[in-house]
Amino acid sequence: MKIFEYLDLMREHLKEQDWDETESKYRELAVKMCGEKLAGRIAKVDLSEYQDALCESLSKAVEQAENLTAKAVYFEYDIDNDWQGVFLICPDYLPESEEDDDWACEWDDEVEGPSLTPFAKIYKKYGAYGDDEKGNGVTLFLIARTVCTFARCVDQLASTQVAICIGFHDQDPIWRILDIDNDEE
Repeated sequence: MKIFEYLDLMREHLKEQDWDETESKYRELAVKMCGEKLAGRIAKVDLSEYQDALCESLSKAVEQAENLTAKAVYFEYDIDNDWQGVFLICPDYLPESEEDDDWACEWDDEVEGPSLTPFAKIYKKYGAYGDDEKGNGVTLFLIARTVCTFARCVDQLASTQVAICIGFHDQDPIWRILDIDNDEE
């Protein structure tokens, strides 16, 4: 199976909103694809400080989006640039069913997000995005842990009418963690 197919499956797992189960599934997959040692190394990275920083930045981004009456917050992280993240405050938004993520290309403001240097180092040394099964296993588990950590932050938010999405740089499609119908009736 190609990495794109695995990413499509991950998107489906994420819709179940069981972050622990999703992480577990992708750890098991990583063990099969890249071995216990590498999967264990990824699993051992303590994400508590990253999650705290991510939650803080997400709260700021949602508050900014609400102040601007924006429709979405899109968190983009760059797997090739120290796993650096940024929250883009987007005035427009379309649900996944529309199959059009061009709305995320235009934003009114941004909030800096944290980087995740340990993941960046692991990805640079062992990861891949292509046909290398071992590298793909590493990459998929890194992405799963990142997205699930982000989703846990979304779960901690107070109620909002802003859609909240995530994707790595150049990811298609963007994943909706909190999909809000912003159509006014």
